[in-house]
Amino acid sequence: MTDFHYDTIERNKKNIMLQVVIKNFISIMEKVKNSPMSTNGVFILFSCEFVSVSLRGNQVIKNELEEQSMALGSYWSPKILGLKEIYSFNLLNRKSYAVMSLPVSGSEIGSLGYVTYLHVDEKSVMLAETTLSILSEYLTETTIRQQVNLENAVNKYYAEHNKACFIVVDSQGLIMYFSHALYEQFGNSSSKIINANLFEYFLFPPKIKYQLTECLLIEGENIDLDFSGKLMQLHLSAYPLNASHRVLIFDEISDKSKSIEKNQRLVPTLKNHQTSSVKMQRIINAAKESVRSTSPIYIMGEEGTGKRSLAMAIHNSCKRYSDGPFISVNLHSVKKVDLSILLFGGMNENREEIKSKFELANGGTLYIERIDLLPGILQAALTHLILTKALFDIKTKKSINLNFRLITSSLKPLEDLVHERRFCPSLYYYLTRASLCLPNLQNRTEDIALFVDRKLTELYGGQDFVDENFRHFLLNHAQNSIWRGNISELMKWIEHSFLNRGNISQNTSDADSVPAVVRPIMTLEEMEKKEIDNALTLLNRKHIDVAFHLGISLSTLRRKIAKYAL
Repeated sequence: MTDFHYDTIERNKKNIMLQVVIKNFISIMEKVKNSPMSTNGVFILFSCEFVSVSLRGNQVIKNELEEQSMALGSYWSPKILGLKEIYSFNLLNRKSYAVMSLPVSGSEIGSLGYVTYLHVDEKSVMLAETTLSILSEYLTETTIRQQVNLENAVNKYYAEHNKACFIVVDSQGLIMYFSHALYEQFGNSSSKIINANLFEYFLFPPKIKYQLTECLLIEGENIDLDFSGKLMQLHLSAYPLNASHRVLIFDEISDKSKSIEKNQRLVPTLKNHQTSSVKMQRIINAAKESVRSTSPIYIMGEEGTGKRSLAMAIHNSCKRYSDGPFISVNLHSVKKVDLSILLFGGMNENREEIKSKFELANGGTLYIERIDLLPGILQAALTHLILTKALFDIKTKKSINLNFRLITSSLKPLEDLVHERRFCPSLYYYLTRASLCLPNLQNRTEDIALFVDRKLTELYGGQDFVDENFRHFLLNHAQNSIWRGNISELMKWIEHSFLNRGNISQNTSDADSVPAVVRPIMTLEEMEKKEIDNALTLLNRKHIDVAFHLGISLSTLRRKIAKYAL
């Protein structure tokens, strides 16, 4: 098999090939789903760690396996799999099953997993051996062929662009490969990015995201790219690599090109901020007064009201800091144990040196979202840093002088946390010298038409290309709906409606014809954590009230709070 010319961890190659095996397994199972073997028994695909990754066949048997915690994602011991001979076992309901497995492996790829057949009748399992053998060979050969074709295409392209920063993604937007130059550019661990969704790590402008989603050709676009809170200006091109993969190439923009681009595009500032809301205009006027000083600015508002956009506009409007970097960090997305290293720098669990966010923002702006989640010990450290304007570097044993603007935000007033003795009063007074309170979308409905027009202009690539009938349809529905997620929810809904506009009947005002915004599937633990966190915020962390509304005991609530570090 062809070797890679860049640093891809062997384990990630195995994971990628397993994904190919799963797709091929599901494809072949779909073709034979009505065969007697499928209707009477169950085919199972296992990873090389003996974890089930796909089940196809008799629904009754699958339900029984589910009841015994032996379904998707469960570990089966090698003995139970029947790798050497047919193995019989009983479930807790005393029902007997026979099972046989064959490996999906080859000298070139090693062991990728096992294909298994399960049936109540041992004789039926014996007769399935030939079918299992054919299925195993098919999965092995197909995986090798697809992987070789992809690697050859990647290597050929890399040979022609050996210094290029590029990503290879599949048709579903999963990152399959990252060039070594791009690892260095973004400074992230390959193990975290490989096999992740492109849009989880990279926040593209809406127009570019649409072009990538639709697999359209992109021939050199200067873009503002948000990578995990780090903003950068890059030159992006996207081309098909083969029938199911694309390559995204990132180049640095030259200083001359940057200057031209900056003059051509509309940089979000307080001066060009558009609003028809009287309440919002008052806030913009207050923000204009605030940027004249170097004091911290505090923004309060519900989820999705545009706190980050306002922070960016403040940064771009300040002559003193606008030429510096804009660094943002959301404390809600960071584990409490990692907060200290993220904010103040240090060594992470992989012994990698992490620079302080304050140092990265030096000469520019640092925006800390959800400042209300900052632990008490770090509140004291932040207070000291604001007072001294200096950061001690443990590595060099020297003090680094800092000069940056600090902008913070929260979903609820910090003053309430001060009264509850959960936020340092002195830090509160330092952060809130200039305070801005953003209204929710229900209190600025005058701006809904503005948001719809702006989003559609971005998605269509220009105001002249907007479909007026589609615009009026969306506008009518948007103005007669309640957006609990505020601007963020409205924008996602517009984007999703745009991508599905061919399936929407525009001759009806029925809201059911408008597609719902697709949200990522969360695990039960993630849902539980989110609901408890939301209840704690809404009920001001009054544990008795929270437990009552969630329908759980006070002791259970306290245990959950400790478990999720809320």
